Amino acid sequence: MNPPTASTRFAAIYEALPPDVQQVIIEKQLIPLLNHVSKTRRRKLMASATKMQRRHAGIPVLDLKSKQREVNALLDELHRDAKRSFVRERSHRTELIEQTVESVTTWLNDIWRLVYEHNVDFLRAHRCLLFVVNVLDQIAHGRARCRCAFTNMYVPVTLKRKSGKVVKSWQLTGAHNVEEVLQFIWRDLFLSMLASGNQRHIEKIPDMLDDIEDLMGWTALEKLLYGGSKASLDTDEDEFDEELMAPGAQSDIDEDEDAYTDEDSELDLPIGAEDWLPNVVHTASPSYAKHWSSRISSQMGRFRELVQSAMLSVFKTAPSSRLYSVLIANSTDTQATEAELMTYLSQTATSCPEVFTAALEIYTDEGNSDEISSLLKTHAHLVRARDALVLQSAVQVMARNPSHQLQALELIEKELLDTARAVRAALLGPFSLLETSENRAEIEQINKMRQVTPGRQDRIERWVDSVSTPGLNNPNPMAFAAMVMGLPITPTMEGLDEMELSYLEMDPSDPDLEDLREEFRPRLKQRFEGWTDKALTIKGGSVTLLKVYRELIALLPFLRTGDVVEEMISRLADKPSKQFLVEAVDALSAFVKVQKRKAAAIKAEQKRRANAATTTAASSSTPGAGPSTLTFGFPSASASASTSASTSPSDSSGTPSSASASTSTSPATYAPPAVADDIDADADAPSSRPETPPPPLEPAANGPVGPGNGHTHAHAHAHAHHGHHGHGHAPAPLFTFYAGHITIPIPQGAGAGPPPPPPGAAAGAGAGAGAGGAGGAGPVPGPGPAGGFGGFGVFGGFGGQGAAGAGGFGGFGGAFGGNGGGGAFDGAFGGMEDVD
Repeated sequence: MNPPTASTRFAAIYEALPPDVQQVIIEKQLIPLLNHVSKTRRRKLMASATKMQRRHAGIPVLDLKSKQREVNALLDELHRDAKRSFVRERSHRTELIEQTVESVTTWLNDIWRLVYEHNVDFLRAHRCLLFVVNVLDQIAHGRARCRCAFTNMYVPVTLKRKSGKVVKSWQLTGAHNVEEVLQFIWRDLFLSMLASGNQRHIEKIPDMLDDIEDLMGWTALEKLLYGGSKASLDTDEDEFDEELMAPGAQSDIDEDEDAYTDEDSELDLPIGAEDWLPNVVHTASPSYAKHWSSRISSQMGRFRELVQSAMLSVFKTAPSSRLYSVLIANSTDTQATEAELMTYLSQTATSCPEVFTAALEIYTDEGNSDEISSLLKTHAHLVRARDALVLQSAVQVMARNPSHQLQALELIEKELLDTARAVRAALLGPFSLLETSENRAEIEQINKMRQVTPGRQDRIERWVDSVSTPGLNNPNPMAFAAMVMGLPITPTMEGLDEMELSYLEMDPSDPDLEDLREEFRPRLKQRFEGWTDKALTIKGGSVTLLKVYRELIALLPFLRTGDVVEEMISRLADKPSKQFLVEAVDALSAFVKVQKRKAAAIKAEQKRRANAATTTAASSSTPGAGPSTLTFGFPSASASASTSASTSPSDSSGTPSSASASTSTSPATYAPPAVADDIDADADAPSSRPETPPPPLEPAANGPVGPGNGHTHAHAHAHAHHGHHGHGHAPAPLFTFYAGHITIPIPQGAGAGPPPPPPGAAAGAGAGAGAGGAGGAGPVPGPGPAGGFGGFGVFGGFGGQGAAGAGGFGGFGGAFGGNGGGGAFDGAFGGMEDVD
């Protein structure tokens, strides 16, 4: 290996010296050496210096101190104007903002020319750009509450060459969008440093990127790759091409490239040398500008690596799902980058709530249910209330794994109850007496009252008054005094709630106010409804919701009564700061209503299945052939055949018929399917007639009904009615009190029904025109069994009314006049049990 030359050793020492010492060495050591070199070497050196002088003639001067004094004076005047505007009615805020923004934006073209055309003073240009960012931030977050002048002002920015040719222009709406121009200049600055700067300049780039990230966030680093535009996934290539081909946008095809120099070039190359002609990149994209030469565009790969490294450093300390996606998208080796990021994430996931939430979000995007389950088992306490959306998505992903479904359901139940307890805690502010024993006992009594009970609404209003916080609705003393004296009520008299609300609405996107918003404006409704929706997507979630419902009505019993909830909401509706509480209570009330209906449906289904099982057991214990059935609305096929066979002339005359077969009794069964739309579809009668009101129910005897008792008139009426209308439909309202068909076994037999059975047994039914026997007395308490049905001849007899049990009601009796040929029927009700 050859030893380093003297020039190499001197260059290394020179680069390590401070700038002031470097200048001293040049002035006192190097310049005097020109007098001791040969004339040829001296002329060559002088020609190169003259060439550089011509190139940098008219170079912009960036006087940062002067610009700071100018802009700071405008900012001070802006602050004074904000103070004067409280007293005076006029303000010059808009004019001052426009002057300040114009002062810094007209300076941007000089900065760009200095770094891109002259390739000098990179660090000074970087400090100037940072100063512009600080100025815009001070204006945006100044004392004035209104930002309309700043966000709506028109800001034109144009970058021009020394020759006057336009490189790029912007017409921006809002001074905050000037950041796009700054990032465009920064990208050209870094690429110029990589293309023409020395090693000392290149080593400064990571620190410069850290300055940008510290001041503007890591998203600014991503935008640097695209010149301030949106990320590559969000940018329309066609729109970018059109922007670059807009009138006035120039390329570097005629750029004075002969002025560029590097370590390998000769300083005295001719100005028109072909080696300096650029290779223009004709394919424009968000990460390649049209005005670049090949010397600049070739550095984009190195610049991308530096930006990737800077963003990776940010991810190590403050990971986020968005940053994770950007790093993966910009990586050339996706698998290696993903493994590296996951390693960093596993090491820092439990360090603080912010990082824990970011880890949950990243694992959710990757579908890693095992990591989610592991984190939530040990560090679920790090999840904040405002991170409910992230936690909900994580739990939903975790529940897709069957081994984690139970844990997911337990978390959902816990979060729902925690949200309900948060609503309860918020309610104790305006309703501080909600938990007293007297008020809880009173609301239980109100819940038992029917809606139509007289005085119920007054009792509800008294209860709400009794639970309200004493003195809460009293007016502000100062506001009340001002109103009495006729003075205007100032905003400071509106109360603390309104002041807090207006402060939180100053900047809804400000992350510094997130904690305050969660304290004073928690999103309780969104949290509760979100967990409810997630529970419905998980197997077993409905059972969990029913469990939460039972605990919820025990925690807040007033939710069971809708008008109580409405009365409480009406007391809070006029307070803007309690709007979140109004929405939360309304969401809980809607949840209780839905779950109450589901619980009632489940209970009814269980009762129906129990009744069906009992009926099946009773039917299987009855000897002989199984009875044929009649569906409420039309007889079954077996019933029609049986009635046709037993028709006799005595049936048509309305007198009882003495059939030879005896009847056997079996219990009636009740099944509630939907009512058929056409109850007599098999009859020969015309289409159904309009509905008519049902006939009045006649009092029924307690004993068995015979042919000669008081029902003879009703039977004659049925006979006459049947003869007049033929096979007409039964009146629809007569049957619609049951929402379904009634299936009743039809015993086969002739003659009158048997004598009343012993208590608790079902009565028989007569065949032909015989009357059914009365139902026996039921158990205590409860309705008696149904009375038997009259047999089916031309016109059926009348079933007896069930005898009432002790404390119960009469069983369901009545008769159907059947017609064997057509299947049409008429009849009346002898009695009806009480249907809850």
